[in-house]
Amino acid sequence: MTKKFKLILKIFILSFFINTDSFSLSPEIEKEMYIGCYGNSKQYLGAEKAKKYCLCTIKSLGEKFNDKQINDIFKMKPEQILKKTEFAAKFCEKNINK
Repeated sequence: MTKKFKLILKIFILSFFINTDSFSLSPEIEKEMYIGCYGNSKQYLGAEKAKKYCLCTIKSLGEKFNDKQINDIFKMKPEQILKKTEFAAKFCEKNINK
């Protein structure tokens, strides 16, 4: 094998391990989540804090879950949904005023 071919092969293999979509949410899912989050949070937090909180929460969830996983979570009972997503909510509640 030539050096060039080996380099291309290495890059190809590494791309499977560095795939950013493996734990990210599609723009469609993010939009759906934002609409639901913002609508519920705005009345309690105000417009600006609700926007910040929802964007943070969606980002945190996207770092841990992909579309299939998040859809599976939101098919669960409310108590289970809260348990699976509370890490993001707690983190973003703490950072809302920063």
